[in-house]
Amino acid sequence: MKQIIFHRISLLLTVFFAVVWTATLASEGYRIKIRVEGQADTECYLAYHFGNRQYLKDTAYVNLSGEAVFQGLERLTPGIYLVVLEDDINFELIIDENQFFELSVDPADPVASVQFVDSPENIEFYAYIRFLRGKGAERQALERELNAGDLPPARQTAIRQRLQTLDAEVTARQDEIIEKNPDALLSRIILGQRDPEMPDPPLLPDGSPDRARMYQIYKKHFFDNIDFSDDRILQTPVYHSRLRIFFNNVLMQIPDSIIKEADRVIEKSRANEEMFRYTVWFITNNAESSPVMGMDAVFVHMVENYYVTGEVDWLDEERRQRIIQRAMEMKPLLLGKVAPDISIYDPDGNALVLHEVEAAYLILYFWDSECVFCRKATPVIEAAYENLRDRGVRVFSVNTEADADKWRNVIAGHKHNWYHGNDPENESGFRDKYNIFAIPKIFVLDAEKRIIAKDIGAEHLEQFLLQHMATH
Repeated sequence: MKQIIFHRISLLLTVFFAVVWTATLASEGYRIKIRVEGQADTECYLAYHFGNRQYLKDTAYVNLSGEAVFQGLERLTPGIYLVVLEDDINFELIIDENQFFELSVDPADPVASVQFVDSPENIEFYAYIRFLRGKGAERQALERELNAGDLPPARQTAIRQRLQTLDAEVTARQDEIIEKNPDALLSRIILGQRDPEMPDPPLLPDGSPDRARMYQIYKKHFFDNIDFSDDRILQTPVYHSRLRIFFNNVLMQIPDSIIKEADRVIEKSRANEEMFRYTVWFITNNAESSPVMGMDAVFVHMVENYYVTGEVDWLDEERRQRIIQRAMEMKPLLLGKVAPDISIYDPDGNALVLHEVEAAYLILYFWDSECVFCRKATPVIEAAYENLRDRGVRVFSVNTEADADKWRNVIAGHKHNWYHGNDPENESGFRDKYNIFAIPKIFVLDAEKRIIAKDIGAEHLEQFLLQHMATH
């Protein structure tokens, strides 16, 4: 499937925050006729949303009369689609039950100009967008006036009251759309963007709001407005956005907490096979790519509970096994695990065993003398060590290059009392044990050699150790 990337933001999300082919709805295929003002002898494209990306679905020729037709023998999967004209001008369509309709548009202002024939969903959609555009313009003007300062108190009060009224008017319009046709895709989109309705906050004994309890209620009901049995929402940006906000912003970035919520949301998604697949994929991918230390525990949990068990059956076996292998390689290096022991060689050729080093905290540092980033990291680690060595911090330095003589020459003038080791033949298996595919690589171990930090930047070492010392 070819991915098409557009430098754009969804109209629906930004503002809030010819003759018909047949007189009756066809049961097969689609036909969308477009008339474009001012464009001819060019191409236009039909793309669809899937999660946070857009993919090309169809291409049509804009003839000398400015007309183009998207058509196919198979029905389009319902969702929000994107029509892209020349000069990267684009606008959105709702594709749902009726897939035989026509429209005209002026590229100078697609939102204001687009007109539909035989597409009540899109007539409603664009009436809503235009409504939001008008309310948004009024809001921006009022906020500019309010932020300009030097307003009389009465005017400030009037502006704030009008802003509240604008919010109420938008909500009322949304409620009207939902009530009129609750099963329509537009209704599901509007609902899906809404936060859950919250009760009055419970009170603590001193009469203050119980914020911790309110957080638990909010978290529990965050997905109340998503119908997990309706996979149409997948071909809009809405569900992906809710997942991203929930797992990256609402939840505290603690692996155990995220794992618990991941399983809970996945259970909800079992109402629809495609929703289940997307939810499992998102959580797995989000954990693997997370910049937050320790989120690999979530990745390992997802792989062990959904990929190893065979519930993920939509991947070819080779790819599934690669993902499983990656998780199994990560598992021994999760936070809280005892670091794998290695026995390497000191500069005199004597055994240097990681687990035999006594230290309150041990910085395990993999490096190479020719690595540019290592050259930047080493002085920073030296400074952290100098400041903290009286508090039991030690450094176990593992050189990764094969030329042992070169390594000895580099460390000959090293003034700090580090543990220096090298294993040119990788006899200890350190590369596999510690997934050494890029350097520098830094781990922090406690007195029992448990991993308390990993893949941490040298510039964060000292602050991390000081915080850990203060809280443990």
